[in-house]
Amino acid sequence: MSLRWSSLIAIAAVLLVVGIGAALVSYFAVRREAHRFLDKQLQQVAVYALDARSLRPAIKSTRNREDDLLVQVWDSADAPMRSTNPAIAIPRSSGTGFSNETVARHDWRVYTLVEGERTVQIAQQIEARTELAEHAALGAVLPIIILIPVAWLFLGLVIYLVMKPLGRIAATLSARSAADTTPIPVAGVPSEVLPLVAAMNHLLSRLQQTLERQRRFISDAAHEIRTPLAALTLQVGNLRPLSRGAALHARLDDLEAGARRATHLTNQMLQLARLEAGTGGQEHTPQDLGVLAQACVAELEPIAKARGLRLSMQRRSAVPLVGDARELRTLLTNLIENALHYTPSGGEITIETLEEGRHGIRITDSGPGLDPDLLERVFERFFRAAPQHVEGTGLGLAIARSIADGHGIALTLANRADRSGLVAELLVSARLNGEIANAPAGF
Repeated sequence: MSLRWSSLIAIAAVLLVVGIGAALVSYFAVRREAHRFLDKQLQQVAVYALDARSLRPAIKSTRNREDDLLVQVWDSADAPMRSTNPAIAIPRSSGTGFSNETVARHDWRVYTLVEGERTVQIAQQIEARTELAEHAALGAVLPIIILIPVAWLFLGLVIYLVMKPLGRIAATLSARSAADTTPIPVAGVPSEVLPLVAAMNHLLSRLQQTLERQRRFISDAAHEIRTPLAALTLQVGNLRPLSRGAALHARLDDLEAGARRATHLTNQMLQLARLEAGTGGQEHTPQDLGVLAQACVAELEPIAKARGLRLSMQRRSAVPLVGDARELRTLLTNLIENALHYTPSGGEITIETLEEGRHGIRITDSGPGLDPDLLERVFERFFRAAPQHVEGTGLGLAIARSIADGHGIALTLANRADRSGLVAELLVSARLNGEIANAPAGF
């Protein structure tokens, strides 16, 4: 769970508990105060009613009858001198104070005021008092209940605003390439998060130093390895005029082929290392993958003819993207060469641009295909699923996948459904700027 949601849930739970506690305290406190207020009211009415002459005849109430106060006044006689409701006879108390009585199937709260021979009793139904007290208590609790969800909404907004700088940092890091080691901007970063950002910047600095050392190593290795291999090939060529006999020529041919394979393997290893380290010196410019594929087909067509293969290109639409032309040509060349190597003589390799709302290239061959379990493993370095007599290094598809990933291209392999053979698809992702996506065919 994210820090934002964890904080929101924790603080919302605390607010809920505190709100419920405050509501309960308010409810019982207001309820108690309401009862005290009603008792005080009974006392005041008793004082006013002490003078029997000021007690006027009862007026018929338009309200609920149970809400009325019952006023009884006695003099020295046992019968009440005056009563607002003679039908209800609450017994006369002998002393001043409060009491609870049950009369006419109702419970009453009674206040008695005795002064000399005169007694005044003020009574109110307990049910009516309780109802009034609960209405007052609920009126005090209701705002608290309403404010709890409102406080949750404001809390979510506050946490969002507080966490927004962290979201910007995460978005900045997500948009970076693997080779981007520039420090993270600290402007607007909260002081509590500043140590974390500083530590990440320190880590990026050390990573930059490591990449720089790797870059120098790759550059030095390229010179140190290529030079002796080139010298070996040159020396084999110098030995040929001096050689005698077919057997020696055959050995020299094998030696020259081995030096050529070693040179090719070395170049591919260095290229893959540069790609993975992000040190290839890419120059990303607007490109059309269909145009680049057509150029690769023209370059490899003589090789296809020499092997008895038919290599064709169907360019129906533009495939615009932003990328490095040299790397994209390497990507296409490796895929087409892979099809040329494993397609038997008389076969066909077709390259076509995709349509129907999809941007990309499809390369289809008529070779033997692959075991479905190996369709992803062939992208591993030095993994070869083909027969051993087929020449190869096991790095061509690994290089192709690395270039595709670096350009936001989805590279997939699948067996043909109509017959034996492989289908390689390059799908250009939606990571295109509007200008390139709307460019005309061929730019």
